[in-house]
Amino acid sequence: MSRSFLFAGPDGVGKWAAALWVAQALLCREKRDGLPCGECRDCARVTSCTHPDLHLLFPLPGGKSQDDDEKPSETKAEEFLDEFLTAKRADPFAVVRFKKKPLIKLGRIRELLTELNRTSVEGGLKVVIIYSADQTKDDDCQSVMLKSIEEPPTGAHFILTSSSPERLLPTIHSRCQTVRFTPVDPAVIAQRLTTELGMDAEQARAIGSLCGGGWGNATRLASEENQAWREVMTEFWNGAFRVRPHELLSQIEPTFGSGKRKVGFDALMQAFDVWGYCLWRDCLGLSGAAKSGAMGAPIPNLETAWACWRILQNGRSTLYVNVGERHAIAGTFLALRRRLKLS
Repeated sequence: MSRSFLFAGPDGVGKWAAALWVAQALLCREKRDGLPCGECRDCARVTSCTHPDLHLLFPLPGGKSQDDDEKPSETKAEEFLDEFLTAKRADPFAVVRFKKKPLIKLGRIRELLTELNRTSVEGGLKVVIIYSADQTKDDDCQSVMLKSIEEPPTGAHFILTSSSPERLLPTIHSRCQTVRFTPVDPAVIAQRLTTELGMDAEQARAIGSLCGGGWGNATRLASEENQAWREVMTEFWNGAFRVRPHELLSQIEPTFGSGKRKVGFDALMQAFDVWGYCLWRDCLGLSGAAKSGAMGAPIPNLETAWACWRILQNGRSTLYVNVGERHAIAGTFLALRRRLKLS
């Protein structure tokens, strides 16, 4: 068994569920042919995330800024932890997002390493799951993380998950055994949405296409509370390439707000999900498979389509760094317009 894994793949595709299964394989004392029994006390405590030798680290929303001294209070941190674990216990494929930008900060990484250098509570192995390991405050955080992976404390195993592995240092990639989780076929997700959630077939196909291949992301996007926002974001995309640049920029603040009125981080991430779907929809015109109706980006060829996809992914990544949300959106759409050679 590798001492360090990197599970890379789309949101909600099953990386967390697989990480818990590996943790069970390491901590279960009733293994059958080397596999976890799934029934003993150890396995149950791993599933519920209460095993004393299972350590979890995941991004938390900060205070008004993203500095290390602006961390949530102990009470707030417990609330975030409860929210995350409650969702994951109910459905290990669930995608958990917060209204404020979540980050893994240096202080919490050091606290974890201090804990790992102690003797395991039950005298066996220690397992660390770092959820969304790419969502660190800066490269210094990843460098400290790398040091522990290179020279792991006695009996410690690391499992990192990431939906944006390109944001991790190359040295972290080289020290981990990477397991790639491929997106689920949109048709499979659409069928499951129809069968299990009773969703309209056309709506299910749309959700299956924009969820990025992750079941957890599909169920999040399928909720009624997100439907109105999806429609607003689709309209924003459709109009972004039909107006002059100054008109586009003037629409950003009233749409996404500012100060206390600005939309939450979770809504911004969903916006990029929807725009990815809109780009895919527009690309169907290249094969003649597009349905009649409003189109957004005038995609002339596959090379341009791929370049626009990369621009969207880069824009999404900037939401995790010290860039204002409105600047990230403006920069993304201006870059898209330049690539499409629009004035």
